[in-house]
Amino acid sequence: MVGQAVWTSGDGLAIQLRIAVHAVRRIEGGTVLDWSVTPLRGPNLGVGDAVPQGLNLGLSRFGEGTTNVFLIDAFRRKVYRPLTHAQPRELQHCLCSPIWLAQRSLRVGQTTLLQVAYPEIPEGLHTVDVDIATVPLFWHVPVTPIGMVPQATSPTELSRPAERSPVLASTAVFGYPRQRQQQQFLIHIDAVLASSTFTSLQWSLQSVTRGDGLEAATLPPIADDGLEETKRYNAVAATGPRIVPTNARSGPLRTRLMTTRLRDLGGLECLCSDLRLWATVMRSPRQTVSVVTNLPALPNGTTSVSVLLPGLPTLARIPVTPAPDGTASSAGPLERQSKAWTYTASDPPAGWSPDQWPTPLPRSSQLNSYVATVDDLVG
Repeated sequence: MVGQAVWTSGDGLAIQLRIAVHAVRRIEGGTVLDWSVTPLRGPNLGVGDAVPQGLNLGLSRFGEGTTNVFLIDAFRRKVYRPLTHAQPRELQHCLCSPIWLAQRSLRVGQTTLLQVAYPEIPEGLHTVDVDIATVPLFWHVPVTPIGMVPQATSPTELSRPAERSPVLASTAVFGYPRQRQQQQFLIHIDAVLASSTFTSLQWSLQSVTRGDGLEAATLPPIADDGLEETKRYNAVAATGPRIVPTNARSGPLRTRLMTTRLRDLGGLECLCSDLRLWATVMRSPRQTVSVVTNLPALPNGTTSVSVLLPGLPTLARIPVTPAPDGTASSAGPLERQSKAWTYTASDPPAGWSPDQWPTPLPRSSQLNSYVATVDDLVG
């Protein structure tokens, strides 16, 4: 494991999961990400129990057969999207173990290894950032050569209980949208993780009263309304918060954006959580969704920031935590052979168990049927 984060589903089920990244591997004609999901606990669930069928990992893209999991080369300002099938009749699914299928078979305390295939990345690129949209960015993940996997520096127990982390700051209850006071919410700041390439702000939105939910959440403080509507791929996203380094003289940092060339959609989208996935659930009181907003890197040596939520009082002196370095969890590449798999619509790969590591790799012969999309970081 070269990175891990704990996240609780915002679908009303409150399933706590550990999301982990295990490897970014080169293959002939492409690149593969190995990652995993381990349910840790849930209401009235014990070890070995199946999670409810309604679990939503929050990573599916609306109207598309692919997922919000990206590889990022921040220095070249490139974002690599999952390979998608070229034929419309194939629903342009990604060459991956599908999120919708994995969600159906997860069990508490059991790890499911998943995989996503991407375009080839430059030969001289030795690390990437991995963006799994509901959790902070995984920084500095090593890229292994063809036929190799990273060696672990120590044993990993993915089903271990999560450590409790205190909330760093909270707003007062506020009405949203503010001009109509339709529903009341709270915002909690959970973590600010800083690396040399990004800043990940992890925050939670909690509903206090019943209301209209998030279906039209396009305004501050939840979303940023500063981008022209015609340029937004998705206006209902966790783009609202801004951050300012303590004692900084520069202006606030805003959500990092990227182009959206997939399926010629055009426009821009944020590197952040999509709020549409939780819109209906958040109509009810006492619901919480944990989301992430990714912003540019902070100046070196920044130890605290202010979080600006337009329309609300500033939350000052929020401590900054250095993002874990993915290379520190790898003892270097190790040569290992892997089996191969082919995507079929009737029997897509549902994932693998840890004892099947290293997981099979997609057959290179099928890559010609898939479209490679590389987007640009903006701002």
